[in-house]
Amino acid sequence: MTEELVTLETAKMLKEKGFNWKCEHTISCDNIIRRYDIPQSMSCCTEIDNEPVEFLCPVLYVAQKWLRETKNLHIEISYMYGNYWTYDILTIPRHDLIGLSDRPIIRYNTYEEALEAGLQEALMLI
Repeated sequence: MTEELVTLETAKMLKEKGFNWKCEHTISCDNIIRRYDIPQSMSCCTEIDNEPVEFLCPVLYVAQKWLRETKNLHIEISYMYGNYWTYDILTIPRHDLIGLSDRPIIRYNTYEEALEAGLQEALMLI
């Protein structure tokens, strides 16, 4: 089993929202994933002319945990009758259902696709 990493789009959004947890990978603007093995205290994310070109690239579940622990948002993934997955975004601890009002109902083929979409929407909300 391989752990799924966030996409480049999600990695960029995470950086914008302050994500700085320890990761084993980075992802570059050309979508190349590299193993990240320098001390976390050093800057990992390369910049050219003050524009980031490399981003921390956590596994989906680390990004999900970061949202729970730092932003009090939980991404809940549900398997639906009809063989598809959906997500909801809930506040912690009130358990309020939140989300973008114009979000279409999308049927995701995998748990990971639904989680990635939920992460992106949650990041747009903060």
